[in-house]
Amino acid sequence: MIYIGENIRKLRRENDITQEMLADHLGVTFQSVSKWERGETYPDITMLPAIASFFNVSCDELLGTQAAENEKRIQDYIDTYTDLRTKDSPYVFEQLAKAIKEFPGDYRLLVRYLELLLMEKSGADNDSEAIIDEVERLYNNIISRCTDDMIRMWAKRLVCMYYNTLSHKTKKDCYTKRMLEILSGMPNMLDTREYISTLVNLPEDEHYQACFAAFDREMLLLMSTVSNKIFYKNHFSPDEQIEALESCKTIVNTFYNDGNYGSCYRSMIYLLGNLGQLFSAVGDDKTALKYLKECALLAQKHDSLPEETEHNGIFMQGSTYKKAKYGKTMCERMKRIFLKDYQNSPYPLSEKLISSAEFKEILDVLN
Repeated sequence: MIYIGENIRKLRRENDITQEMLADHLGVTFQSVSKWERGETYPDITMLPAIASFFNVSCDELLGTQAAENEKRIQDYIDTYTDLRTKDSPYVFEQLAKAIKEFPGDYRLLVRYLELLLMEKSGADNDSEAIIDEVERLYNNIISRCTDDMIRMWAKRLVCMYYNTLSHKTKKDCYTKRMLEILSGMPNMLDTREYISTLVNLPEDEHYQACFAAFDREMLLLMSTVSNKIFYKNHFSPDEQIEALESCKTIVNTFYNDGNYGSCYRSMIYLLGNLGQLFSAVGDDKTALKYLKECALLAQKHDSLPEETEHNGIFMQGSTYKKAKYGKTMCERMKRIFLKDYQNSPYPLSEKLISSAEFKEILDVLN
């Protein structure tokens, strides 16, 4: 009967019925109806047929039996989506489309469909403008009707990045304008859940867990922001980029002083790869190979981690890192990046370096 109070309130408002009107019909006080709706008490079981009849619904609908079953099916769809995503399964679109067809008004499913659509159809090799009508239809639906702020912010972030991609590809000012409109309605860092949770009086364990989550996000933001700044439109020389990344690496290593990078594992692996590429670009193959080897060894370490590892560093001590699952291992990802055609690789390395015995040993680590 967990949903009955919520359902009575929903049906009453949909039919423009006051608590007093419903109470008069049932022969109870309006305070009783108010307690039902707040979940403090439940109506007597003998009263259920009368309440259901008043709203012209079945007792099952009133009790929320179907709602509970639907919730389970929706969660099963979300779990299936997450599992298929981690496996890079080609069936993920098919499964999510099936879920939306069954539950077209569930915004948890719709925002995941929006995410998948943008990931699959707006990449470097796709015509990103081809999906704009569908993207904007989904986005407007979520923003205008969804009452869950987390889902709304999720959709805003996704579409903001989509417009950024369109602006970059097409050079059209209209997409930059739309992106800026979305940005203007998003909260700043000081208004985030992660930060506010560290300020309020939570129970001790919850307080520490909130701090752990905030620390992790802060390190991710640091690494991402440094990278986004120094590689933006080649405003910085390779030497300046090297200095910035090495400084960032020092900060992160100071923070994760036990060598467990937690949620930052992938970012640190990519940072080391970037340093290898930059030293190669300035002609220092010896240092480049050093960083590329560090990159490969960290990728290998990440892939061999158990599902959960405990942090022992001073900032994160007492928390656990649950290794995220991806379709490809980090070793597979880095090997693919290292061996990609020079012109298209995010880590363009010199032919001399690639043909060296030391580089072949690095590839062996990634195998």
